[in-house]
Amino acid sequence: MRALLLCVSAGLLISACGQAPRCTSAAQCGSGHLCAPSGICLKACQTAAQCGGGQTCSTHGVCVSPTTGCAVSSDCAAGQICAPGGTCMTSGTGPVDAGPAACGGQKFEATATAANVLIVLDHSCSMQEVIANSQSKWDTATQAVRNVTAQNAGNDKLHFGLQIFSLNPNACNPGRIDVPVGGSTAGAISSALPSTAEGNATPIGAALHVAATSGQLTDPTRANYVLLITDGMENCGGAPVAEVDGLFGRGVRTYTVGFGSDVDVNRLSQMAIKGGTARANTPRYFQADNTAELQGALNAIASGAASCDFTLTSTPPNPSKLYVAVDGQFFPHDPSRVAGWDYQAAGNRVTLYGPACDIVSQRPGAKVTIVYGCPDDTITEIGPGGRLDAGIVGGTDGGFGWPSDGGIPEIN
Repeated sequence: MRALLLCVSAGLLISACGQAPRCTSAAQCGSGHLCAPSGICLKACQTAAQCGGGQTCSTHGVCVSPTTGCAVSSDCAAGQICAPGGTCMTSGTGPVDAGPAACGGQKFEATATAANVLIVLDHSCSMQEVIANSQSKWDTATQAVRNVTAQNAGNDKLHFGLQIFSLNPNACNPGRIDVPVGGSTAGAISSALPSTAEGNATPIGAALHVAATSGQLTDPTRANYVLLITDGMENCGGAPVAEVDGLFGRGVRTYTVGFGSDVDVNRLSQMAIKGGTARANTPRYFQADNTAELQGALNAIASGAASCDFTLTSTPPNPSKLYVAVDGQFFPHDPSRVAGWDYQAAGNRVTLYGPACDIVSQRPGAKVTIVYGCPDDTITEIGPGGRLDAGIVGGTDGGFGWPSDGGIPEIN
């Protein structure tokens, strides 16, 4: 078989990628795993709660994708196969074992796309409420913001900016851009954070509108995000979900963090879904109720922003033949950009959404694999440090050749 393969770790370093082990019996699988009818070792389960990672428990008693999960191709619709990792997928121009004619190939590279993140921080007076250890929500939130921006200081792959809302003297003042998005802004963001929260309302919709029209998130060469942190509910007549939907239409995704018990769970979940960042678990947004959870949420978001968008340096001959896996689990192509991945011709990018991005955000070092041609779980990938290589695997190289500094070897 020929397949075109890309591999990158979530930490932005090239490494060997793992695959689901082939098997004929459970004895060949690790502890707690079964050999699925498709010959793949998958985690055994009785309920979805035992799976994690956004997976569900199939009728065969193994953990699979929650969207189009399968353990064997007969679980799938006509014309589909059960791809490695347990996801029903269209097999391309022929069955997965149909040989070179079914796959084709071309050698090219891809890199994780640099990202812009505008932090939109709730400054309403409710943020002065004490949550633990005599520390207010405001002190906790500003420290978490300082930490995540300082940790990424000097990292050109991740740029931050800051917007604070609401502002006195008007209760529903949606704020302004306090620190423009750019590199090395950690110091400026730290200095721009007031010592106390003094706003008198929570104009989430209007604040998001300021973010959308600020010009801070229009760079076509970078992935663009809003990171909203709020402890309350919209109370100024705004339309936060519509604003997030509008941002998404402009290519800007919105991460939503609810801090404390007074947030609108349903609305924040809708914002996460419309913003292209919905999580696999409930709630769909990031909920934080203490210092550790808030810091963990911001760290995971920073990881996802830096690791869920990949720029291909050559255009795929036929984007419909792309397949994407995270840690060996193939995810479906999802043009709605909710739970899977999508290819964007503008910018020549593959972007992860929902559970796929959630896995990368929560698991430092998670492996993202992009295969052109046919999904193939028998591939071993090796790439030179500092870049993402792709090539034809199996058979001959078709005249493309292999990089002299350690590209992907042929698998026979």
